[in-house]
Amino acid sequence: MDLRHLNYFLVLAEELHFGRAAERLHISQPPLTRMIKQIESDLGVLLFERTKRSVILTAAGIELLQDAKQMVLQMETVKKRLTIHGKGETGTLKIGYVGAVLHSRLPMLLSAFAKNFPHISLQFEEQPNHSLLHGLNNGTFDAAFVRTWLHPQSLQEKLIFEESFVAVLPAKHPLATKNKIAAKQLKDETFIAFTRECGPTLFDSFLAICSNAGFTPHIVHHASQLNSVLRLVESGFGISLLPENIELGYNLKLKFIPLENCRETVPLIMITRKENSNPALTHLQRHLIK
Repeated sequence: MDLRHLNYFLVLAEELHFGRAAERLHISQPPLTRMIKQIESDLGVLLFERTKRSVILTAAGIELLQDAKQMVLQMETVKKRLTIHGKGETGTLKIGYVGAVLHSRLPMLLSAFAKNFPHISLQFEEQPNHSLLHGLNNGTFDAAFVRTWLHPQSLQEKLIFEESFVAVLPAKHPLATKNKIAAKQLKDETFIAFTRECGPTLFDSFLAICSNAGFTPHIVHHASQLNSVLRLVESGFGISLLPENIELGYNLKLKFIPLENCRETVPLIMITRKENSNPALTHLQRHLIK
């Protein structure tokens, strides 16, 4: 008995009238009568008791009715799930990232995506740049987020957004009360910077800002972790130049002050394979790349 047979049976069981059931099914009464007889013959039981005045379910009919409703519901659920899958609205996306991307608007963007596509599971893993590229090439990751242009030959990079630089100062620094700071005002400061190995684009942009302002920065500490940079600044060992959204998620005794007329920015980049068969990735790309 297929779904069409089940539907005929269910409609007649609800109407208990061949004429009304046939009308709902958009067929004439004789084909419906023949179909019900065929179902009864296939099952070897009588499902309806028929008289000139009424149609009622037999005990076997009542039992089939419960099972038929459940089968139709299960099939509708399967159809809905497959439809969602066909549109790429279900499945899993394996996402790699470097730690610095979490100190940006990216987590909020990914959270909004997860709410819009509740049937897509996001799995995250933090790795350094070289491990992310390896993971993309061998299929461990569907996408990776970095803050440096890596220019991998076998992969593609897409810019998600760019952030301006801010000066990060101890709360009691003489310039901490300013609304904006010109980079040239920082020429006599000592600096704390990321190592170039950890963030080539960030480090090179930092040097460019200082160079454009007419000085070479005096870097007294290099750090590989953002938290280390911020805590060293908070402790008075120097200042730093970092992306504007760095302060998100921190409650330290620091001031984050925009730089005047600074053209240098820090990118947030999404890297994927040039060919990826995961349909959910298309939705993520459309969500992030406007």
